[in-house]
Amino acid sequence: MAVDFSNIFSIAGKTALVTGGSRGIGEMIAAGFLAAGAKVYISSRKADVCDATAARLSSEYGGECISLPADLSGVAGAEALAAEIASRESKLDILVNNAGASWGAPIDEFPEAGWDKVMDTNVKGVFFLTQKLLPLLRAAGTADDPARVINIGSIDGL
Repeated sequence: MAVDFSNIFSIAGKTALVTGGSRGIGEMIAAGFLAAGAKVYISSRKADVCDATAARLSSEYGGECISLPADLSGVAGAEALAAEIASRESKLDILVNNAGASWGAPIDEFPEAGWDKVMDTNVKGVFFLTQKLLPLLRAAGTADDPARVINIGSIDGL
């Protein structure tokens, strides 16, 4: 029996949100999703960079990549991003929580403000964005094809 490899990684017809999608790993994930046929939203704190990356990815991969700048370090930012997605989509198939923050100080010099910044984005933001997007994720999922939440982490933030 021959296997059809031309379609094995297709996610055509799926909608994805990649936080931290304007550079690095997030940008690469967004590019891969576009290449596999998904409609992709990317978010990052810096609107100009997010907008430019979305335009470039759309051009390079021929898909639809939409910029939704957002600061996910607090509940308000998570709520705003979830509301914006909900105003545009009736479902969300894939959420990639990739946005992250680091402080860059040795542990013996790490200040409370740095700790709070890292925890707010890397833990609190991930939890509350996922929570606020649950209705759209549930709308996309079925028993045979559930919605996916992918959390990306790094020791750089610690």
